[in-house]
Amino acid sequence: MEKLISVIVPVFNVENFIDVCISSLIKQSYSNIEIILVDDGSTDSSSMLCDKWATEDARIKVIHQTNGGLSAARNAGLDIATGDYICFVDSDDFVMEDYVKCMLQAIEETDAELAICDVITSKWPALAKPITSNRILDAAECRTWLDDLISREYVLMVVSWNKLYKKELFADNRFEEGKLHEDEFMINKLVFSINKMVFVPLEEYVYRANASGITGKENEVNVAHLDIIDAFTDRIDVSFENNDIGFAKITVRNTMYKLADYYFKMENHHYIIKSKMRNVLDKYSEIITTKQKLKYELFMLSPSVFKMIFH
Repeated sequence: MEKLISVIVPVFNVENFIDVCISSLIKQSYSNIEIILVDDGSTDSSSMLCDKWATEDARIKVIHQTNGGLSAARNAGLDIATGDYICFVDSDDFVMEDYVKCMLQAIEETDAELAICDVITSKWPALAKPITSNRILDAAECRTWLDDLISREYVLMVVSWNKLYKKELFADNRFEEGKLHEDEFMINKLVFSINKMVFVPLEEYVYRANASGITGKENEVNVAHLDIIDAFTDRIDVSFENNDIGFAKITVRNTMYKLADYYFKMENHHYIIKSKMRNVLDKYSEIITTKQKLKYELFMLSPSVFKMIFH
């Protein structure tokens, strides 16, 4: 019997994007899917469009809820999903016709717990080394993809929407509600616990830049972006719990780099950024090198001098 795939689509004020998204889902080459549209308190016509689509395809279910954010919408979808596998698609994106099929085949061929596909986007760099066939990664190898913040590997590993998951992975896992960068928190729950992930080097997910989205151009100085620092420190703590000190050191480096970068972009939030930097320097002092300590203590003392030297 064919496995059922639950596709969870959070929806919030995307009236200009949602038809293309849903159309791409109902045209999937693998048809045994349920499409769960979670209207998260939209104030435009998105809510009505969700209901309209539900009348046109029996595989579509719609949830309407008061606005709780992306994590709350995904969690609401998880709570009613009945599929053997779960995937997430953001409603301002769309997918190619073999999106579900290619990842399901890869999982069934390898007995992996989740699959990742590549993404069509003009914003990301190329892979460090080309990958031309399905590649199996264990948890430790997944963590190496999180070493370099500006790499394609990093984003492919972190985002939730280019993946197909065995449903059991969400038996005790939910997205962090009230947080931005919820995907950064979720991957922390997975990169120490999974046994096998498979990367499918097919560009089956189409990422569309939405300027008004929370991670888009219009919101790039939103203080909520600092939630990523909480996700990083959580990742450091989980690394310690699992005795991977090397990964903890890499994540500390990335955390301090990101804080300094945000400082020069967010003029209205200097105090909170320096406070977070102080906390990182103090809490993780045992794994911070002398060179790093000098560098970021200089940042604390004089960001302008730090910028002249390092930024």
